[in-house]
Amino acid sequence: MPFITVLSGDLEVRDTLRTSLGPHSVATVRSWERLLWLVRERPVTGVVLDSDALPPDLAADATIGELRRRFPSLATVLVARPGTDPLSLFRLGRAGIGGLVLLPADRLAGVGEALRRALAVGTEALVTRAVSSYLPPRGTRTIRLALEGAQHGWSSEDLASQGGLSRPHLSVCMRQCGLPSAGHLLVWAKLMHAGRWLADPGRTAQSVARQLEYSSGAAFRRALRNYVGMTPTEVRAFGGLPPVLSRFLDECGLPDTLQGDLSVA
Repeated sequence: MPFITVLSGDLEVRDTLRTSLGPHSVATVRSWERLLWLVRERPVTGVVLDSDALPPDLAADATIGELRRRFPSLATVLVARPGTDPLSLFRLGRAGIGGLVLLPADRLAGVGEALRRALAVGTEALVTRAVSSYLPPRGTRTIRLALEGAQHGWSSEDLASQGGLSRPHLSVCMRQCGLPSAGHLLVWAKLMHAGRWLADPGRTAQSVARQLEYSSGAAFRRALRNYVGMTPTEVRAFGGLPPVLSRFLDECGLPDTLQGDLSVA
């Protein structure tokens, strides 16, 4: 499952998400500053914000607007408590922000579903849509698992195990689907996350390298150059995820279906 950060003092929010996503996919924080640090330094793809835990000196729309300006790739759920300024909620609703879902506090049982809706414009969803028409279900699922594994530091053996296969059997299935080896697929998954994150104004190549646990910025740049043929600056200039995903599709011999319809806002 995706790696999610929760800003809330309400244990029900955390426990509901952990039941839905798994205990190792949810990190709970108690301060806005800590949340921003995790988003920048760890492989976080979504946040759940409790309106009661937001900085008190700013309206909810201003706080979330700044977060989205710095990290537009971040799926965001706002749990709106009864005391939340209705004008702020109105502004957020009118803003039409992709990847933002507003959830009334009396519907906490649906926070997992709200997060899945927010993640509909996440990296995993975008990549899956690009490949699902051309791969058998097992191939698409393997790519989806690799994108998850890139966030959790999986090895090739972990990827096979999560797919319910031995590593040799996984290798056979991947060859049949035209996919690269498990090790190379995990690198590609890291780089697709990296491409998405590099497009965020609040991130740097160095912070993205740390998010993905590269040993150094040089190692990250070398992986991008070897697999994508670009530097981090060039990836950012060409939109982030699209050039990385296009190169991956080329590697797999799949059609490039990204002309103008891949939104990463």
